[in-house]
Formats: sequence, structure tokens, C-alpha cells
Amino acid sequence: MDFEGAFYIKTFELQGLSNLKFTQSLPCLDLVSTPLNGDSTHDLTIIDLGPVVMLRRCNYVPAVEDTVVKQHTLAIQLPIADKTVIARFQNLPGGSCHSPFQMPGARSQWLIPQDLPMLHLHVDRRLLLPMIGLQAKKDYQELCSAHSRKAYDSEALLQAATAMERAMSTAVEYKKQQKEMDSDTLSSLLRDIFLPLIKSDLSEVKVSTRQKILSRSLDHIRENFKQPIRLADLASASSTSVRNLQMVFKQELDISPNKYLQQFRLHRFRGLLAVSSSVTEAAYSCGFKHLGRLTELYARVFDRNPSSDLSVKAGSVAEVGSFFNE
Repeated sequence: MDFEGAFYIKTFELQGLSNLKFTQSLPCLDLVSTPLNGDSTHDLTIIDLGPVVMLRRCNYVPAVEDTVVKQHTLAIQLPIADKTVIARFQNLPGGSCHSPFQMPGARSQWLIPQDLPMLHLHVDRRLLLPMIGLQAKKDYQELCSAHSRKAYDSEALLQAATAMERAMSTAVEYKKQQKEMDSDTLSSLLRDIFLPLIKSDLSEVKVSTRQKILSRSLDHIRENFKQPIRLADLASASSTSVRNLQMVFKQELDISPNKYLQQFRLHRFRGLLAVSSSVTEAAYSCGFKHLGRLTELYARVFDRNPSSDLSVKAGSVAEVGSFFNE
């Protein structure tokens, strides 16, 4: 893919960017975000360079995020360059798939907490791989294989986050000066991000039993939310008891399994309203059977009726460059 010097910078800070608009702003990922309480708002800065997209974001409600990386994309999710924040990041709960590094088609599943600034990098691997070489590619694949964030070298994460923040600042300066960023500058910025990572060592850290239970539970909800799900069914699918399942959700997410299921369905319903022909169609597609209760719940969480969001065509809140084109 050819690099294009023109780029876009979009900032949504202190604007109450909703969870729905946030998920729509990241077409480089298949992103399912479930706020653990009500709706979530975000601060978000997007720098779109075509084959490279960098983001800084902060959630104002904790949310479980399940992402699948799109074709041709390499993805990195890191905290900001602060040792205390990195320590929090490495110990966050998640499922068994929660690496901060992903190859095309890879899944990550983890809790993004409230008030933890995060950095995201999405780069077209067809641009990156010739730049870093075959051995570096193999090293990056190894990084993607670890299933616990505790396995990653905190100093390497700090160096990469520092380099990513510097890359975003550089892009902003180019934009202010109305200058085009040449491919050599971009290549140098990317190497500074990737090289500390691919040269770092991984520690042997096993996935905990609680992580396994949580991962199976979240998977089961995602795959079966259109159908009735009893607590006993969810516990069976997670290979644990009902009591232990409730304890895991409380310890890891500070929410009950049934409350999480309700939140998951509610936010899927909100997304479907934008592309459905009726409220009833969207409701049944998300496992809701009682429209009266659903309308009341929707109004309480989103401060509006479902019909207000019906047939509002979902559009990206950000301009995007050639990175998202085949």
C-alpha cells in the first residue's frame, strides 16, 4: 500500500462521545463494547495517516471490550507512558484472549477500566513488514501468543508507549504547520514503537482459573445472547458452579452475570436500531421479549426512547483515509 502524506486528526474531548459513536469510529476493528453500568462516554483523539491509525482514548465508565482485528491489520493497545498506569494495565482482568498485540483476525477480550488513558495503534502490515523484516515479524507473532498481560516486559511497554505518544505529537505538529509527513519520517516513528517490543522477552505466566471461567462466560453470552440464558446454563458452559460464577463476576468485573447479560443485550439492541426496520425486529434480535420493560430500561439508561434511534443510519464520527479501503 502506498503511503499518502495527507492525514486527518479528529479530537472528541469533553464532548460526551457516546459508546455507540465510539465503536463506530473504529472500522479497523470489529469491536463489541459493553459498559458495565449504563452508557459510557469517552474522550478520543484519532490520527489517521491512511495505512497507520493512532488513537488516544479514555473511558468514563468501565467496559468489557471484545475486538477482532480486520484484514491486513497489526494492532497494539497500550496504556500511556506512565509506570503506575502500566502496572494497573498489566493486572487488569480479562478473558483468556487479552494480549495487547494482535495479528489480523486475532481476538482480544478484556476490561477497559474507568479513567485509564489508553493508546491504540493500527498499522497495515503490508506497510510495516518490509520495514521491520522477517525476524521481527516472527518476534511480533510471539508477542501475540501470550495470554496474560503480566507476561510482558513493563520497561518495553513503557518504551513503546513513549514512542507512540511521540509519534502522535509529531503528527499534530505536522498538521499545525500544514506539512505533509513523508514515508521516511513515518517509518522511523513506527520502528521506535515496534523495536522495543519485538526485542523484549516474555515471562511464562499461566492463565488463572478465574480468567478461564470469565472468558468462557463472556464467550457464551456473546454467542447465545439472542436466546434465553439461565444462570445455571451459563455456569455449566463455564465449567463451574453458579455460586462460583457469581463470585468470579463480582471479583473481576464488580457486576453480576445477569446484569452483564442485560447490559450486553441492551447495547447490541441500541446498535441494531440504526439498521433495523422496527423496534420489535431489533428487540427480538437481541433476546428481548417484553417491549414495555425494554422501553423503560432503554429510557433509563440512554435518556430517550428506542424509536428515537430507529433508522438513524450509523456513520463514522471520524474521517478516514486509505487505511480502511481494500
